Amino acid sequence: MSQIRTWNVAVIGECMIELHKEGGHIVQTFGGDTLNTAAYLSRMCGNDVHVEYVSAVGASDTFSREMLEFWHSCGVHSALSQRIPGRLPGLYAIDVDASGERHFQYWRSEAAVRGCFETPDADGVLARLSGFDAVHLSGISLAVLYPESRERLLSAMERLAAQGVNISFDFNFRPHLWGAEPEKNSAPHYRRLSRVCRWVFLSPEELRAAGYSCEDSEDPAFYDALKELGAEEVIVKNGGKPCLILNNRTGETSLVPLGRMLEPRDTTAAGDSFTAAYLAAVHYGLSTREAVERAHRLASAVIMYPGAIIPAEVTPPVFADCQSVVTFTGNPLSSGREHIERTFP
Repeated sequence: MSQIRTWNVAVIGECMIELHKEGGHIVQTFGGDTLNTAAYLSRMCGNDVHVEYVSAVGASDTFSREMLEFWHSCGVHSALSQRIPGRLPGLYAIDVDASGERHFQYWRSEAAVRGCFETPDADGVLARLSGFDAVHLSGISLAVLYPESRERLLSAMERLAAQGVNISFDFNFRPHLWGAEPEKNSAPHYRRLSRVCRWVFLSPEELRAAGYSCEDSEDPAFYDALKELGAEEVIVKNGGKPCLILNNRTGETSLVPLGRMLEPRDTTAAGDSFTAAYLAAVHYGLSTREAVERAHRLASAVIMYPGAIIPAEVTPPVFADCQSVVTFTGNPLSSGREHIERTFP
């Protein structure tokens, strides 16, 4: 074991009220792609990481209060999440078919997060991100925002990257969020953000979100498209096939075969947990192959349980051999506790 400095990570996106069926009943919890990643990153790294969630919730409703409490129970902090009067969190319901594949229904048209970078506090929130080592967001983080909020967020990511903050972007392309011409509408934003990223995660079919028509990972045009994205490292998750990693800095590509595939019970958060474990592996200085293998190990456990965030007691200790004996703290938000106490009087 070694001594390492706390890794400060800000995760941007939307958490929603989640409804899913379990044992013939409707179970209510909370979830969202980036919140899932934040929760698993905190669970994997423990005190070696400080995870701050950047979002917006309602100011006075019970669901928003319980949502923030849920984040804290997952080890995710809320000092940079705004509370907006008159707004509520979004809601989604999950149906899972016999093969474990998910089908979603959403209610989010007036969700608090949509205008979170147009509030009086937005400039301060975005400015404080410069104190973090890394910032993670997804295609859903972009898609749910009103245009002005999206523009301010993208501009902030460009500034942060220029300052040396590592940006991580999971494509998580949801066509229905991008209007009548989803690929046309999403492509400029995906390309713009990918150019300033250290890590980009996607599946082969999600390349269309950036305006590319090639989806065959064996097609030379596919590799050309990955290079054109401009991210330092592109990680292609390809179902049960080997994971493809392109390092644009060195020009090297790697194909990492996955372990035995299990019959999933619920694939919710499979990709989100994979991303969390991959980023954790990077923090611990592991090789690309080890990062993929450990990310696959976590995702393989996640798909065996219903819902987005599985119980802690059944989560494999993927990085138990990496965690430090003594952690050097470096919380970039020294006033975060005061903010939380004001939020929960």
